[in-house]
Amino acid sequence: MLERLGAPFRGFGDWLARAVDATYRAFGRPGKWFQDFLNGSWLGHATHPVVTDLVVGGAAIVVVLDLAAMLLGADDLRTATVIVVGITTLSALSAVVTGLTDYKDTSPGDERNVAVLHGLVNIGGTAVFVISFAAHLAGADDLGRLFSLIGAVVFAFGSYVGGHLVFKYGFMVNYNAFSRGRRAPEFTAVIPVTEVPENTPVKAMLGPTALVVVRRGDLAYALKASCSHAGGQLDKGELVGDTIVCPSHFSAFRLADGAVRHGPASTRQVAYRARVENGQIEVQGPTG
Repeated sequence: MLERLGAPFRGFGDWLARAVDATYRAFGRPGKWFQDFLNGSWLGHATHPVVTDLVVGGAAIVVVLDLAAMLLGADDLRTATVIVVGITTLSALSAVVTGLTDYKDTSPGDERNVAVLHGLVNIGGTAVFVISFAAHLAGADDLGRLFSLIGAVVFAFGSYVGGHLVFKYGFMVNYNAFSRGRRAPEFTAVIPVTEVPENTPVKAMLGPTALVVVRRGDLAYALKASCSHAGGQLDKGELVGDTIVCPSHFSAFRLADGAVRHGPASTRQVAYRARVENGQIEVQGPTG
């Protein structure tokens, strides 16, 4: 159902994803670092749900304060109500920015349809709370209460849509969470050195687990081949310094240990100990 509700906005949604991506690219390296901050690459998981918790919690508190004022005549709660409405509004604006940053990397189709619906609903809720805050500041408390209640209902629906996006499509969830790959308690040969040109990502198999292997002289590195962000093929990625960059959404992972250097990924890549031995690349692990 939610996919169908979002389908009419497909053209707009595709344009919006391109526009947000182009905006970050226009600012070059500073834009990339700001994107990393908003994606949550530094946090270990997405920033957006942290902010949305403040929005949903704030909206719920506002409703409780408004009910107390109307049913119990607690007029001394007005200052507290105005403060919480203001904090909720600011949090909602922050959620819009972090949400748009995540949104640009949605997959076209049903996932993006649900994501654009989620975004539009919550932008609407944010606009309603802006009106509520302005009404409270102007002394029109009854009008402010009405808009706070409407906004809380809108945010509740938006949260439901967001939950659908995460739990059905796994958006911004560690792609490798339930398939970390085969463990190798001992060093195991996965590919001959002659098949791994220096400074070139190459796919190798450890049983059923696909790895990306990189050789630099006598040093070897091995990471799980599927990107933790959305499953992109790292063996088709580009080496940049001490990192490998995913070709799908350009997340960058450190070769040595899989640490996230740039997002949108927020979860480190599964890494294996690797070495050159007896004409083979051997791996042991994973380590991360």
